[in-house]
Amino acid sequence: MRLFFTDSQFVVAGHPRPGVPFLCDGEMELVDAPNRYLRYLSTIKGRTRAENTWRTYGAALYEFFAFLEASGLAWDRANQSQIAAWRDGMLERGCARSTVNQRLRTVDVFYVWSKSNGMTHSVPFDRTDVWVAKPHGFLAHVDGSGSRFDANALTVQTHKAVPKFLHLNQAIRFLDALTPYRLRLMGYLALLTGMRREEVVGLNYRVLPNPAGRDPQKQVPMRLDPSLTPTKGAKERIVMLPYDLAIALYEYFTFGWPKLSVKYRAKFGEEPTLLFLAESGDPLSVNGLNNAFRRVSQKSGIWCTPHMLRHTFGTYELIRMGREKTPSQALLWVRDRMGHSSITTTEIYVHAADLVAHDDVDGYHLDICRALAHGNPSSKNRS
Repeated sequence: MRLFFTDSQFVVAGHPRPGVPFLCDGEMELVDAPNRYLRYLSTIKGRTRAENTWRTYGAALYEFFAFLEASGLAWDRANQSQIAAWRDGMLERGCARSTVNQRLRTVDVFYVWSKSNGMTHSVPFDRTDVWVAKPHGFLAHVDGSGSRFDANALTVQTHKAVPKFLHLNQAIRFLDALTPYRLRLMGYLALLTGMRREEVVGLNYRVLPNPAGRDPQKQVPMRLDPSLTPTKGAKERIVMLPYDLAIALYEYFTFGWPKLSVKYRAKFGEEPTLLFLAESGDPLSVNGLNNAFRRVSQKSGIWCTPHMLRHTFGTYELIRMGREKTPSQALLWVRDRMGHSSITTTEIYVHAADLVAHDDVDGYHLDICRALAHGNPSSKNRS
């Protein structure tokens, strides 16, 4: 079984549709049922517009159909015992329980869709009532769902982990070790706004606000337009830049970026729109950012990933806003700043916040911005 993705030559209703996943069997023949479902997800269903979502669904179905092929099983005759064997095999290989459950749910939905479209007569999954103890605290007063929900009987129990984050002094020490300056600036952007690594790497300079004439005591809104800068689910959202960060970004764009843009134009023959470029003028990648953080982690002795800086923002920002607003309002604020589609996702920071000494949160923006200003090179070297 092989997993492939379409390129721009794949056209649906006159529009190119690159990135659509599809499966081929060992004989390199197209596998009809999952491919029809993946095409539906990618080109018809309105709630699955992000290419990363397509890849997640494609990977789950690839894992399942590879198991069926290796076991000599037909997908429309598979039973619960056989699917349970697939589940147990993934657990034995060390797959995370959350990953296993996500794949099981994807395959379950695939069977439901296949049955509704007359491609099979049964769905080899049962449902079971699961009772959970709901914690008191944030949003408990507006949660009317009770403690019972309908779950796939084959899924395994998981425990909601506390997000990995850094205490503020660790985060600042790590960022101070990042070089060159533009890489450090990307780290501060994640730490002070909670932006995802894809958003930081793909940040388009046209969404950058000009801080001139702004109140230095107030944050500067930056609207992430998904047509310019990649966002999860291609949803527009607003991040808030501390005034000092907005100044640092605009100074970098004024003094450091032009030197790199010249190299980009020489290579690609067009004007770049990305704010952050490599020393060679090439576009940066998420893998490149991850690798840079890994090297600095090994050198500094402080393990940090771009996503940990996002978690650090979520943790500290929830505590900060919890002092100014009600718990519900604080969660909603952080949800919107981080671009979460569900408040449940944001609630993971409630437990992380219990691990932070709340006195450390006083003026945490100011502490980070002081460190940013201390590491800001002169204008002629801002690259």
